[in-house]
Amino acid sequence: MRRTRVSISSADRPFGDDLRRILAVDSSLGILDEDDRTPAAADVLLLDSRTSGAVESCARVSTKRGPRVILVAAPENEAWAVDALAAGARGVVPRRASAVDLLQAVRTVGAGDVWAPRHVLVAALLKNAGLSGGKGDAPLAAVRLTGRERQVFRYAAAGLPNRELAERLSISEATVKAHLTHIFQKLGVRGRAKLAAAYHRVPAPAPERASVRRARRPA
Repeated sequence: MRRTRVSISSADRPFGDDLRRILAVDSSLGILDEDDRTPAAADVLLLDSRTSGAVESCARVSTKRGPRVILVAAPENEAWAVDALAAGARGVVPRRASAVDLLQAVRTVGAGDVWAPRHVLVAALLKNAGLSGGKGDAPLAAVRLTGRERQVFRYAAAGLPNRELAERLSISEATVKAHLTHIFQKLGVRGRAKLAAAYHRVPAPAPERASVRRARRPA
């Protein structure tokens, strides 16, 4: 199997050397030398986000069908990361990310997927769904949800568990549960599956029949 060819672009030489040392532990990755750093040579480009115009570079590279860009040393700024993905970046690795995260990002992006912290991916998904006027707002118009309840509704429908939802909104898990209780009551639904179905305006999954459950029990 051909190795994923990785190029590194950073004006910070010690930082670049650290990246090479981390990548060197994975034999499936091939680190390109200085002379081989051309768009045609690399599969993945690790671009230092501190580079001037780094986000704009993602758009140029993706337009030219160059390597898939991963922005490394990214700021802890969700809006920035979402904009970077929208601009064409295929990965966003925060400054405090571990070596394991970096390797996973390179493998994931090298395989053709997108890698970023989960909360960033969720935010990007919700933005792409058009939260300010997309189909997800239709159920909200029919009931009187508070602003906070709308936030909880949207993130719960996206699949965030209570703990992550609480961290995302800087509230306690108890507060999340209280908001969810009010949302369930106002929408007239029970359970996360029906909540998500209400948000996305799709049929809720049918409950499993008792006879099927009994049939699956071991004899």
